Amino acid sequence: MTPRRLPSARHLPLAILLLVVSLACDASARAGDAADTPAATPVPAAGTVDSALPLAELLARFRATVRDTPTTLVGGAPSADDLARALLRAVSANDTATVRALLVSRAEFAWLYYPHSRFTAPPYELGPELVWFTTVSASDKGAGRLLARYGGRALHFERLLCADSVEVEGPNTVQRGCRVRFAVADSAPRELQIFGALLRRDARYKFLSYANDL
Repeated sequence: MTPRRLPSARHLPLAILLLVVSLACDASARAGDAADTPAATPVPAAGTVDSALPLAELLARFRATVRDTPTTLVGGAPSADDLARALLRAVSANDTATVRALLVSRAEFAWLYYPHSRFTAPPYELGPELVWFTTVSASDKGAGRLLARYGGRALHFERLLCADSVEVEGPNTVQRGCRVRFAVADSAPRELQIFGALLRRDARYKFLSYANDL
């Protein structure tokens, strides 16, 4: 059976030819418009941090991740010695909730510490999310080591040994490199760095980090 041949353009009625030409012109125009239209800017995924943004914008975004807006440190202790004693008591009791509560919270970091810290100006300039992430990572490791080595053992505080030099950052005072002299049960006293830094604000003390040399 011989296949039917499609009619050539010269055999098509004039109206159909005009319709075909019109559709072809339409498609060509749409293609030209699409080529001239700039591509849409992709929307960043949730949680993406743009390091090119100013610190004020990065801080606003960081603060938006916390519910509280503290105006003073919550909990902690009225002195550095009392704070170190509280930490040793918590470790002796394997009280991880108290160990965590003695540490600056994310909200306190966002509203009380970071805006006045050295990380808001060169040469240390870094966004709050990055500073918080690195601080928490080192602190978690340090707390884990402290609890693994001394958790559940009787710890007796003797003295807190800190250098006279402190860092004054606006309303905050930061003290680093302190060592704690304490005894384990009836053993001889030892001196160790069991936390990273102390933060004092409005006569209240909390730990900035549990980074240590254990």
